[in-house]
Amino acid sequence: MSQSLIVAIILIGMIIVFFGGWIPMAAAALAVPMLLQITGILSFEEAWAGFSSDTVVSLVVLFILGGILNQTTFLSDLRVIVTKMGAGNKGKRKVLLAAMLMSMVFSTFASPVSAMAIMLPIVVALAKDAGLPVKNTIKACTDVACSSNNVLPFGTALTAYITFNGYLEAAGAAERFEFIDPFLAKVPIFIVFFLYIYFIGFKHYAKTDERYESSMGEGKKKRDEKNKEPLSPGRNRLGKILFFGSAALMILTSIFTDIDMYMIGAVAILIALAAKVITQKEAIRSIRWETIFIYGGTVSLSTAMNNSGLNEIIANGMSSMLGGVTNVYIVAGAFFLASFALTQFTSNRTVGAVFRPISIAAAVGLGIDPRFTLLAIHYGSSLSTLTPMATSCQLLAYNEGGFNMKEFAIGSIGPALVYFITFMVWFPVCFNVL
Repeated sequence: MSQSLIVAIILIGMIIVFFGGWIPMAAAALAVPMLLQITGILSFEEAWAGFSSDTVVSLVVLFILGGILNQTTFLSDLRVIVTKMGAGNKGKRKVLLAAMLMSMVFSTFASPVSAMAIMLPIVVALAKDAGLPVKNTIKACTDVACSSNNVLPFGTALTAYITFNGYLEAAGAAERFEFIDPFLAKVPIFIVFFLYIYFIGFKHYAKTDERYESSMGEGKKKRDEKNKEPLSPGRNRLGKILFFGSAALMILTSIFTDIDMYMIGAVAILIALAAKVITQKEAIRSIRWETIFIYGGTVSLSTAMNNSGLNEIIANGMSSMLGGVTNVYIVAGAFFLASFALTQFTSNRTVGAVFRPISIAAAVGLGIDPRFTLLAIHYGSSLSTLTPMATSCQLLAYNEGGFNMKEFAIGSIGPALVYFITFMVWFPVCFNVL
């Protein structure tokens, strides 16, 4: 049995178990690196590398920073802001819009996972106080955060498009991206996506309004709040400064320096521990261990798919199927949907790296604009919204909201479909492809 077939079987098995819900996702996720190591697909270091990655370290740091914020009075202070926004449906809509816009702004200047790890305590507090379904609010903000990254034509967005011009040049294509193209291409698509979620999609993310916690969880929270000693005014102020100050510094350092963001957060945590803003037990308790286990376990599957050649087999097979097709919409749509499907279970970087050169070669060979197929791959592979395995940002939303796999996936189909249709309509107009 070939390695690619073994990896495909493990992938399919993981999907079935996750959707079936027979065993906890964290336990099922841990089985993935075990199977990949036992079958010889990955070495010990490769199989378990996810648990020592900078992503896991960053998540732990961000979770503890959220715990520091929870120790302060900031979240309770938000009730005053929510009250000022007004009561009834009109007030709720204002709160939802504010939460989505804050998620968009944070994610524009930082990674989506950093944005949502910082935003989640605030989003949950806003939703609860406004009477919004917390699960739906979390998912709406997360999808916006995942899709707003690289909207503006600077930083990582500019780097991506410069790289794309290199791909086009290497393939012998005459077309090139201009400096402003990232903004022109992405912003209208994002606006339609944002408005759809705000007006329509938000209501369909989850059918049950469980207000985020079961009665048992709510009771535990009340006991924790009763046992928690209030901070002195000075420590309360310091906690707020450490949380928001470190968040601002993380954004600035990610833009202007190569300093890892978790270093900034770690310093803030050490200060908080030394100043007794948060205790060691409270810091450890604030870490979402299920999220760590699921991420660390499933990320090895991306490595296995890449090492075994499964990604290339899928991409080449799709390119062969499109060999006789010359319709630009069918070709671009097929590449978008294929990369979108794969990125729900593996790294979007891996999917993009495999599919980009193939999509350009296919377009050049068929005589169509390769920018269309290239951005189809770019947008399709970055639309990580359908499963918690798609990105650690969605994994945060899944665990924080208490979703099950079925409702998480079904509720995400509408926004993803709107995004896809908007891309297929807007791109030919924007770049005058046809």
